[in-house]
Amino acid sequence: MSSLQQRDTCSWCGGSFPAGVRVDSKHCSKRCRQTAWRARQTTLLEQRDVSLRMAYADPPYPGFAWMYKDHPDYGGEVDHVALVARLQTYDGWALSTDETALRYVLPLCPEGTRVLPWVKPIGVPSTTRGAHKTWEPLLIWPGRNVQPGFRNWLSAMPARGGGDLIGRKPLKFIHFLFKALGMQPGDQFDDLFPGSGIVGRTWREVSSAHAVDASTPATSDALQP
Repeated sequence: MSSLQQRDTCSWCGGSFPAGVRVDSKHCSKRCRQTAWRARQTTLLEQRDVSLRMAYADPPYPGFAWMYKDHPDYGGEVDHVALVARLQTYDGWALSTDETALRYVLPLCPEGTRVLPWVKPIGVPSTTRGAHKTWEPLLIWPGRNVQPGFRNWLSAMPARGGGDLIGRKPLKFIHFLFKALGMQPGDQFDDLFPGSGIVGRTWREVSSAHAVDASTPATSDALQP
């Protein structure tokens, strides 16, 4: 009999392990293992001596709180004045908002706040009238400006998996967010509106991957795509 003891829950989704999963597995399914592997695949992190406090806020966008009325973590319209003031207590921060709300939200932010577009290369329904929303602004106050530099925009499809929460973010966006903030292993990261929880989970995966001593052979579970 194996002396190994299975984890209580999946290290990615937090769910229970179904019958038949290997006792030494960290993930409850191939899907979770692959998603965690993709989350770790980033070369944008560099070691530095100073640990910074970083935060990301992805609240219901102004005027759209009604879409989350049944979500237990959201209780109506968000006070963006108070939210931006809270974000400024961090060394670096990012705030997602809506194109139509940018005129209201951006003036609340300090001078020098960057606006980085996330462009979604999706089709436009034939029933749409006028300009269809296919981009979102990401407001950034970077904690670090790391090398090499990068384009100040992202082209990425909306999230296809990870639940049915409206507005959840894809991994490509999350990696872009980390790069824009200049995040590095050892930084404290607060996801102020967790939603599906994927942003926080991805940061934990990236951090844990970089914390492993490079001389230690990786397990097959961590290497399989």
